[in-house]
Amino acid sequence: MAARMSKNKQGGFNLLTWFLHSPTTRSLKTLAYEEVRSSTDKHYTSTAFILHGLLGSGRNWRSFSRNLAATLSTTSPSSEWRMVLVDLRNHGQSADIEGLAPPHNMANAANDLASLVKAKGWVWPDVVIGHSLGGKVALHFTQSCARGEYGQSAALPKQVYILPKQKLVFYNA
Repeated sequence: MAARMSKNKQGGFNLLTWFLHSPTTRSLKTLAYEEVRSSTDKHYTSTAFILHGLLGSGRNWRSFSRNLAATLSTTSPSSEWRMVLVDLRNHGQSADIEGLAPPHNMANAANDLASLVKAKGWVWPDVVIGHSLGGKVALHFTQSCARGEYGQSAALPKQVYILPKQKLVFYNA
């Protein structure tokens, strides 16, 4: 397919048309994510993946992640945490990414996490926290790490937390 550049009404080239039809265009095949850290001055020593629930996105967990990172760095000054807020396939910013082929199931959602780690050259996450749907993906990801499905470099998370889909309510007696 040849790259085409077309002139728009103002006489300039339509770069979007050129980019979309360019033979060097690469489709993104990793999930969208956002990093949250308590301090960008220090190099992080630990990583946690935060996985949202059905119809959510990583940004739903920004405040939680900021507070958790700050609390962890305060209680253990020698460790600096990086929280990776992942938009699971077909959710948030990942909904616009082409190349996340069906079937859209737990196995592929977990494989997407492994592909993200590999594509970015990251160390495997120390902790995975999942809410509702994200909890199911976290469990599948952990099981696949344990079975060695992501290769020998894959490391089993040290901790996995599943947050229920129901709202937790505490009553004082």
